Amino acid sequence: MNKILGIVWDYDGTIINSAKKNIEVTIEVLKHFDRDIEKHLPKALTSYNNYQEANHKYANWQDLYLNEYGIKDEQLEKAGKLWVPEQRKNKTIPNMFLGMSELLRELKSCNMGICSQNSKETISHTLKYYNIHDCIDTIIGYDDIPVNKQKPNATSFILCDKILNPNNEDGTYIYIGDHSDDIVFGKNFEKKLNKKVICITIDHLKINDENHKKWLIKPEHYVQDVKELRKVLYTIYNDL
Repeated sequence: MNKILGIVWDYDGTIINSAKKNIEVTIEVLKHFDRDIEKHLPKALTSYNNYQEANHKYANWQDLYLNEYGIKDEQLEKAGKLWVPEQRKNKTIPNMFLGMSELLRELKSCNMGICSQNSKETISHTLKYYNIHDCIDTIIGYDDIPVNKQKPNATSFILCDKILNPNNEDGTYIYIGDHSDDIVFGKNFEKKLNKKVICITIDHLKINDENHKKWLIKPEHYVQDVKELRKVLYTIYNDL
């Protein structure tokens, strides 16, 4: 039997609907480069929908900052380092997607980790708020990885694997994310460590209903809500 080694989750847009908080934090980051940024906000930061559209347009946060927020190449590293401290200042608790906390509790017996470009401290605080922190075995956040090795580089998945799979057993991971780059991330790990990764895209906001069919690297499964995700997960476990 091909053993399931664990379920690895993305965080923002997958477990938590953090867009509104991320808009607030991004504005605070940009103030370090332009104190008057709120007088002429980039379009991507003027509404929830505009932010989501821009976020899914680019493969990574660097391209988003360069193309939508007016940040220059030489400012990217500083912008990246500002994210965690500005996030810590923001005490907003983002909403969890409908049914997600129940699903995580249901899967508690499985090895589970989170790989995110969010701060580990922020993620942990939110999971504790929703009383699901004990469902997750490890969190690899932005502050655990060098700037040049952030997702979709496989580094955070490799660190997660060392904790979830300390004996380096052969098997399969399930990786769940909301972005096209999440699939790249999962497959980068697959190539690096020669362990199979089944990628699932969950599109809570139905932003990629048609787009996901055009992605160069496609997920094994595409779902639009937690109910569909639960069915897919149980199918995978039953088939292996």
